[in-house]
Amino acid sequence: MKRKDFLKITALGVGAFGAGSLLTNAALSDSPQKVETPLETEGWLQEPPRQIPVVASADVVVAGGGPAGIAAAISAAREGASVILIEREYFLGGLWTGGLVLPVLDTRALNAEGEMTAVVRGVWSEIFDRALAMGMVTNFPDSPVVDPEACKYILEQMIQEAGVQLIYNSHASQLIMSGDRIQAIIVETKSGRVAIQGKTYVDCSGDGDLMNWAGEEFDIRKHDIGVMYRIGGAHGLNVGTPTPIAGVRNMWMRGESNEDGLNVFNQTRLELLMRKRMWEQTQELKASTGRDDIFLLETPSLLGVRLTRVLKGKGQVTFEGAINRKVYDDVIGYSGAQDNVVYNGITYRPHERPIWQIPYSALLPQRCPNLLVAGRCISFDEGLNYDAREVGTCFVTGQAAGVASALAANLRSSVQEVNIGKLQESLRKQNVYL
Repeated sequence: MKRKDFLKITALGVGAFGAGSLLTNAALSDSPQKVETPLETEGWLQEPPRQIPVVASADVVVAGGGPAGIAAAISAAREGASVILIEREYFLGGLWTGGLVLPVLDTRALNAEGEMTAVVRGVWSEIFDRALAMGMVTNFPDSPVVDPEACKYILEQMIQEAGVQLIYNSHASQLIMSGDRIQAIIVETKSGRVAIQGKTYVDCSGDGDLMNWAGEEFDIRKHDIGVMYRIGGAHGLNVGTPTPIAGVRNMWMRGESNEDGLNVFNQTRLELLMRKRMWEQTQELKASTGRDDIFLLETPSLLGVRLTRVLKGKGQVTFEGAINRKVYDDVIGYSGAQDNVVYNGITYRPHERPIWQIPYSALLPQRCPNLLVAGRCISFDEGLNYDAREVGTCFVTGQAAGVASALAANLRSSVQEVNIGKLQESLRKQNVYL
């Protein structure tokens, strides 16, 4: 779909980058445009114009600290860019750690010679090596399962080592646009509403928030919304997925199908329902096994939203292209396969499917010259609804977006003008599988 007209706040009198700068909103008309919203409305209010302080600036601003955002921030910093990473929670990892979606899927599949090959490397390989050295990863090589607290520790260490400026408890809420170009992100924080400026931006929000506010085109895809949770005291019990901690199992609960992950009232309803079910299911497991030592160890901090907005980009990855080993001149990485997928009436099983290429054009919006999209919002068709949103794939697209955004910022060019050969060269230096 083509997104509805969105209220664009225009910046007037923008000062130089830095904490002393102010962005002044233009006065809104007497009949303001309606902001796109998935909610039923009871009327509209007009927000008065006000000055917003610019509190930080960098070459690259990354919105969202999940797998894609982590890879984007670290890789951009390693390419020589100054980087700010904005995260709404108080931890890194997004749904991977906070949502307890602990198995890292889609890291392997068949290469051209029919051999099972690990294709998700780069930043992910470093995280894996550190977790392995700590004894905090298991079930590898196919679907490694990590310990969430160990990974939060590892991710913060790597972000700090890379020199990334991390800002927690910062919820991006709007953009300041200058034509098609992003001038700043408006962020709601405990310190108040502030602005953060960058030369280039990477949307790793999971829901395509930045591309939405920038006026880009996208599809809305509804999916089942579930949860994963951990139980303790399960020594010797073959339920769920094993974790690196003895006696701790990772459990999965599928939610209702075709759910709207952008509706806050619906999310609240599902959160209440799922937490009730997690508790009751654990009690039922105790009763059915006669194991009084089983207990509900941890419920997720984040609801398991799978898909919402999906970019209509300059290019698109398709399932047909993936299974037929389509080759792209602008390839920026590969992903693997995990789940059975039914496509055009044919069931494709993971061990029968090849690794597949991801082109740079799938990360590129149609218009905005300083925005890249990574994670589960890149441009892909519905046949890839499973593989394109998995943790492994998010690491791949995030790392590519990070390097490309740094190149664009360093050369003061648009993201559409990034030299593909230089991008691929830099990705290889960062141990990306090409």
